[in-house]
Amino acid sequence: MKRWIWLVGPWALFVVLAIGWVVYWHAAAGEAERRIQSALAEQQAQGASASIGRIVRHGFPVLLRLELQEVSYAPARGGWRASTARLDLHLNLLNTQHLTFESKAPIAFARSDGAVTNVGADTLIATWRTSGGALAMAGVEADNLTLDDPTEEGVLAAQKVVLNIRRDPREAGEYQVAFDAQALTLPRPVRSFESFGQTVAALRAAIVVEQGAALLESAPDDPLGPWREAGGQLRFDALVLNWGPLESTGTGHGGLDAERRLEGALRLPIEHPGRVFGAIASDPETDDDARSALQLLATAYAISGDDINLDVEATNGVLRLEGVGVRELPPVY
Repeated sequence: MKRWIWLVGPWALFVVLAIGWVVYWHAAAGEAERRIQSALAEQQAQGASASIGRIVRHGFPVLLRLELQEVSYAPARGGWRASTARLDLHLNLLNTQHLTFESKAPIAFARSDGAVTNVGADTLIATWRTSGGALAMAGVEADNLTLDDPTEEGVLAAQKVVLNIRRDPREAGEYQVAFDAQALTLPRPVRSFESFGQTVAALRAAIVVEQGAALLESAPDDPLGPWREAGGQLRFDALVLNWGPLESTGTGHGGLDAERRLEGALRLPIEHPGRVFGAIASDPETDDDARSALQLLATAYAISGDDINLDVEATNGVLRLEGVGVRELPPVY
């Protein structure tokens, strides 16, 4: 009798555990679907437009993946809409507060003015982790990312992009952002910097978003208005830029003025400033007075060989390099 129990017991235990896991897997999938539908209903009650055409379960028995088809979202006061044919949600069965989204089709961002930006990538993954009902950490990683506006010339592309966001433990309401883009190709030359080319070898930044909670608010045709009115600023604790003749690691801050133009300042240590000033001076878009001043600066630094801290400033709608006005700045939107 005892021998029979030792033979059957392990199998019976395995069957019980297997049945328990099947029940748990389907319960977890059902709870995830319920939470998705609840989130959609909550957004709709607040005036947003949010919908998912169909949800399909995958991954049993080891993994849990929900295939979300025909996903669309537009905030209540946003002025933009995002939509995609398919978005997969991967769930951590041991930690349901950790969500991973994987884009399986291009994502279209449509703005209120009718402009559309199509986002595509070989791999595009976003993670979202909460703690106590609040955002603890979020991130985006993409391989061969492209941003294409069909009405504009060129496509913005990057070989690798990594973005991570977390709450700043030093100050309530602030967020830390780490950004890294490699082999960035600009869709078209940047005005006043055409001679720098369209390839940015590296762009990395460590940013603190002040008044970050206000970014979750919005207003029709003024998505960043509430953030600016709350005193929102970007504080660049470190900014690495390798673009044409410019190779620098700097610091600074920035935001928007009342007319939604860029406003702020950057300090960029430059090892060979003559090359930078010379490249800008040779650009045909630079006006004659600015070209003469920049040529003098380029010649002086080429002779002295000195390094400088390049001051880039945006105030009153004008971009200035070392105090020299280079171009007027239009509103961001």
